[in-house]
Amino acid sequence: MPPPKLYPAIDLGPLPVDLINDVLGTELEYGRARLSRTAHRHMAVDHPADYPICIVEIVAAIATPTFVGQAPGHSRNFEMIRRIGRADGSVVLVAIGLEPDDHGDYSVRTCYLLESDKVDERRRQGRLRLVIPR
Repeated sequence: MPPPKLYPAIDLGPLPVDLINDVLGTELEYGRARLSRTAHRHMAVDHPADYPICIVEIVAAIATPTFVGQAPGHSRNFEMIRRIGRADGSVVLVAIGLEPDDHGDYSVRTCYLLESDKVDERRRQGRLRLVIPR
């Protein structure tokens, strides 16, 4: 296994809380999205085929998502999903904690590719909402 320095913590920029609050009906306060070393390692080790794409696309997926939603079994997190123009239609999913940390930042839990049929199913179930560009 590579040493921890290969998976540094990363500041991913401001979380678009106004957009998220509008879509989910939450009251998130301003904060930044952060990828911890542990979450970074999880992405690389547990989703190795997705990692090269996700690490490049994660900032854009947070800043300008295509969809925002919440998974039923994960009430403490929400999802930001971005179409990235892949031939197979898969998208980048970023799961983020709803509660800010002690610094007022929001923790990215994971990031991976999600198949287009799963996006369609989640939209039908009302779990994902299309984000209207501002």
